[in-house]
Amino acid sequence: MGSTSFRLTIETERETHHRIHHLNLGSSVSTNGSFTESDITNATGVLSEFMTAARVHNCQRIVAVATESFRLAANGDAVATHIAREAGCEVKVLSPDEENNLVWQAMVNQFHGVDFLVAVAITGGSVGITAGPTSSGIPLHNFSYPLGASVLAPRASDSGFVDTSTRVRLEQHIAESLKPVGAVLRDVKGCEFVVSGGMPLALAKLIHTVRRSEVPETLDGLAIDCSDLGHLIKTFDELSLPARLALPGISSKRAPNMALGATILRQVLRSLDVHAVEVSNVGLREGLLGRIYADAKAA
Repeated sequence: MGSTSFRLTIETERETHHRIHHLNLGSSVSTNGSFTESDITNATGVLSEFMTAARVHNCQRIVAVATESFRLAANGDAVATHIAREAGCEVKVLSPDEENNLVWQAMVNQFHGVDFLVAVAITGGSVGITAGPTSSGIPLHNFSYPLGASVLAPRASDSGFVDTSTRVRLEQHIAESLKPVGAVLRDVKGCEFVVSGGMPLALAKLIHTVRRSEVPETLDGLAIDCSDLGHLIKTFDELSLPARLALPGISSKRAPNMALGATILRQVLRSLDVHAVEVSNVGLREGLLGRIYADAKAA
């Protein structure tokens, strides 16, 4: 139950089912300080729909987790309890460390040959950064900041545009926030940087499609660099929202926040002194599934 969207994954012995609903709860919480009645109604309806699908597939274990928007909202815990009661499913509001640890474990499972991994998860609500040797069960360093595009959009974006002065202030804010991360990683040699999250994947897809005039078969493993992002930011500045929607490979759901998302990602990379990074399609969902499988095996 994320700040941009709610996602459902059903794993059976034969196949995997996915559903997604974009609710943009992070923007609402950023604007209002709490979930509105409309937010609560929509979120409850979506989770109830997901629960119906889970029952149709005879799921034996159901796990529902909520992230940054529920942590930021003044009524986040109360709303999670209400949704859980109405939908008939326990909802756990993850702490930043819990969320980051699950992403880290999913990343480590994907990058077996890497000695020291820095996993950057950029979601609609937060920027989570974990780092450490892949041989450890949990990351050595764990950071989280409420710097996701959905949360920042009401204050940093006007109808999909980020003006120059706002962009400069935002970049300065991100750079200042991430100073502790830079201080930790400055002396670490041989780091492998990987970024995950819906927005980085959407940006990588757009950059790749525009550059090569073809939609990539898979987003996992695509490279994205600060120069690409800078060019994309300039392009967004020059195009109206309808014109952006005409770009090949753009995500229509994410289009209004993609200029902001590109700004956030570029400054995060700059703050970590990284010019280019690989994107990964694993994240919290895969971390949760891995945890479920491990618990089932242990039992």
